[in-house]
Amino acid sequence: MDWKSLAKENEGLHTVESFSKKLGIGSGTAVNYLHALRKKGFVETERGRNGKRLYKVSPLKLKKIGYPGLYETINKYSSLKITSPLLERSIHEIKPEEAIVKALGTKDFRVVMTSLELFKHVNDWLLLYKFAKEYNVERHIGALYFLSRRLFRVRKIDKRVLRLLEKSELKEKYIVPKMKSSDFGDIEKKWDVFIPFNKSDLERFG
Repeated sequence: MDWKSLAKENEGLHTVESFSKKLGIGSGTAVNYLHALRKKGFVETERGRNGKRLYKVSPLKLKKIGYPGLYETINKYSSLKITSPLLERSIHEIKPEEAIVKALGTKDFRVVMTSLELFKHVNDWLLLYKFAKEYNVERHIGALYFLSRRLFRVRKIDKRVLRLLEKSELKEKYIVPKMKSSDFGDIEKKWDVFIPFNKSDLERFG
């Protein structure tokens, strides 16, 4: 398949349906084509106002500028992988400490769960606290740290940082809206937040 010619002939913004109709192919084939074009650098993905996925097709390969974004950073360190809905880049290198907190900021079940393994790669606990304070998720970080220690071999947190996390004010009990655990009540009680995962969810880490 000449993907560059295909991109040139179909340049513009598409949905799966419009792309399928223009090429006279089924929606499944259209999705496969769009994914192939994206891998070749001829497609960017974005979300429309109604949340529908849009595909920007261009015959000019779109060069990645900057550093890997949040999703790519999480995938670098986690054995579980997530797919980004957008082609995202960062103007600076996102370290594990920042990625953990930004994952919390998404309030997305799978993003937060996948980021748990990043606690294995935390080297600067004060930096983690700095980001947690900025996002007002200090107690969430404390709870997820202790949860991660039940799954992985994680370094012990700096005692000074632990005290700061424990003394922080609670802004929101839910990590993921309206989701709480039936298996980690001890952690929830200590940190006064709701863990969104059960043991069965975390079995995906193997």
